[in-house]
Amino acid sequence: MDTRREVLALRAAVLAALLACVAADLWRARGRRDAGAEPRPPLARGALALWAAVPIGFMVFLWWDHAAFPFQLEVMEETLLGHITRAAHGLPVYPEPTPDYVALAYNPLFYYLCVPFTWVFGEHLEAARIAAIAGALGSGLLIYASVRAWTGSRWWGWIGLGLFASAYRAMDTLLDNAHADSWLLCTALAGTYLIDRARTRRARLLGVVVLVVSFWFKQHGALFVLGGVAFLTWRESWQDRVAGQPRGWAAWRGWRGWRGALPYWVVAAILGPGLYLAAARWPFGPAFHYFTWDVPRGWSRVNTETFVRVARFFWVHYGVLAIAAGALTLVAIARAVRDRDALRVWHVQLAAAVCSAVMGSLDWGSSDNVFIPLGGFLIVVGTVGLAELVRPRTPALRAVQATGVALAFAALIYAPETVIVSPRAAAELADFAATMRGLPGPVYAPDIGPAVDGVPLFHPGAHWVALEDMGRGPGHTDADRARAYALLAAVVAPRGEAYIISYRPLDSLPPPVALLAPRYRLAADYGERWGALRTLPRRWVTPETYPRFLYRYAPPGALPAASAPVAQR
Repeated sequence: MDTRREVLALRAAVLAALLACVAADLWRARGRRDAGAEPRPPLARGALALWAAVPIGFMVFLWWDHAAFPFQLEVMEETLLGHITRAAHGLPVYPEPTPDYVALAYNPLFYYLCVPFTWVFGEHLEAARIAAIAGALGSGLLIYASVRAWTGSRWWGWIGLGLFASAYRAMDTLLDNAHADSWLLCTALAGTYLIDRARTRRARLLGVVVLVVSFWFKQHGALFVLGGVAFLTWRESWQDRVAGQPRGWAAWRGWRGWRGALPYWVVAAILGPGLYLAAARWPFGPAFHYFTWDVPRGWSRVNTETFVRVARFFWVHYGVLAIAAGALTLVAIARAVRDRDALRVWHVQLAAAVCSAVMGSLDWGSSDNVFIPLGGFLIVVGTVGLAELVRPRTPALRAVQATGVALAFAALIYAPETVIVSPRAAAELADFAATMRGLPGPVYAPDIGPAVDGVPLFHPGAHWVALEDMGRGPGHTDADRARAYALLAAVVAPRGEAYIISYRPLDSLPPPVALLAPRYRLAADYGERWGALRTLPRRWVTPETYPRFLYRYAPPGALPAASAPVAQR
């Protein structure tokens, strides 16, 4: 099946049906003008609301479909479960790296958030996925509430929610996986919503606190903290609009007004960088700062592709929403000179979300989940832009508005069968685990980690992503890459029989795992035998995204066992 052609055909069919409703509304409006009849409800409006229900319902189905999947939906899920298990048992999540455990470069709050879910669902992937789904549900409800409050329309809130559900593939199929992305988006939206709706300083402080929580899920949350506090600082620098007070620049209080924003900065500084610096060794472990600061800061690479990637991605998936959100923000900035309330925190946070997308794109090896926050804020501000910028005073303007909404939906359509998991997964997982246990030697699974759904199966357990992260990018040295390679000593020179099970050919994996290729020979290609265990599609996912290639230790004599070659991607 040609999935690309299928998607294009589906988009064309849906768009044609929606535009036909728009054309029918124009025709009916013309007839009513001639006859002097009362206007009837627009057909396009009902059709768009009905279409929004389709992705919303499908997203709920995917949550049910994915939650109990017995294997990893994404190549880091099993490793993330190991982090959650350590947190549940009171062990440091960031110890010094060992062959069996290398921490990933994420901030720790998601691991601890999942602990109460493990009390109910056990220390399984299902617990972590349900925790992530709670964050996705919260994000959707916040998008609905934010758009509804801004526009005063439940219909527009429903459209915003429908666009969020439609963006499941655009958001890298990661919102219901055992990852922190759904909670980063949820807390960034929640903090922004609280600041936007707050009428007291105490409520605005609560919004800042929630924004700081987003940083503890993932480092990019710091940008939303800065955006929220910057907006509040600007707001405090203007007189409140009450009768008799001056408007425009005459209302500007300058530096004196900024003192009113000091509590926001103090709270953000204490709960953010203050606590982060204080946690040098306790409670997260002695390598907390190494994995969450030293490792990721070495990934960044600035070039033309950094910005081209962001522009291309958002033009393809969110083009209409980006235009509407950008126009709405520019209008707000122009009006803010004379009317403080014209500029809202959502406009400022949209700029913070753009910065988060560019920061994510600085890491060439990142997946498209780094664009999730900008996608969420574009849906809010872009939906409002479609509602506010095109006032439907005439049938023609209503047609333009409905066409914009239809195009926004069409750009996010994807092939639904690509994200539905196989019912054969449990049986194939049992066969896979039995096959691995039957091998006459230890097995290293660089795509999986040490365990399958919490049950130890492989050794060593260092995941290729964590190992690659220690050495990739221009900010890391050969010494960093050699340190990562040294963690594979038990695989480089095993004492007897040893195996590697891989999703891809061994030499196609990133270093340092790819450096094992000269020492191992392909023992078996299992083909589609465990195809039901495939992961969900993402930026770097190829069709062979399930356990397939088995390698056996067979070192060539030309490569000394003590050597530790280094390489850079």
